[in-house]
Amino acid sequence: MPVLVLGAGARSRAVVIAVSCGWPRQPPVDRGRGRRRGGATAAAALSLAALTIAGCGGGGGGTASTSAVAPSISKSAFVAKANAICVKGNAQSRAAQAKLGANPTEEQIVAFVRGKEVPGVQAQINAIRALGAPPGDRAAIKKMLDIAQAAVGKVKIVPTILTTGEDVFAPFAKLAHPYGLTACAPNSH
Repeated sequence: MPVLVLGAGARSRAVVIAVSCGWPRQPPVDRGRGRRRGGATAAAALSLAALTIAGCGGGGGGTASTSAVAPSISKSAFVAKANAICVKGNAQSRAAQAKLGANPTEEQIVAFVRGKEVPGVQAQINAIRALGAPPGDRAAIKKMLDIAQAAVGKVKIVPTILTTGEDVFAPFAKLAHPYGLTACAPNSH
């Protein structure tokens, strides 16, 4: 797992981010009321958060769905289409994150995650679920997407989980990557 040390100032701790599932990992940061995180540190953490969450989804709205996976599709077609959905979501997430700026407050980060990233990931889950599943793999695909859905639920409740070091998409990646969905949650293990 790659580790990136963003730096430390006289009044701050070094921020170490282990990139996983497009979710950044860093030690807890002291978050006083109204206090802004250092510009470079906040921007880098948010950028990695956007890239990692984008790897798990991105772009568009949607609602939770835990229904069975739709009609049959070949495994190669499913993998190709699901990866394309994630690649498109990654690009949309990066573009949305770029508009946030270099020195967002915690409140801005929370609003961004709830308003842009969570709906984007949800849209990807919904689009992948709508593809259907290869014959014999329906249960595995449903389980994989239900695990991704549970991770989105955690982020909805605690958007700042992106900066706590918890890789909420790791359980999804452990199933998705060996199956071939390597563009989805690409940095999670």
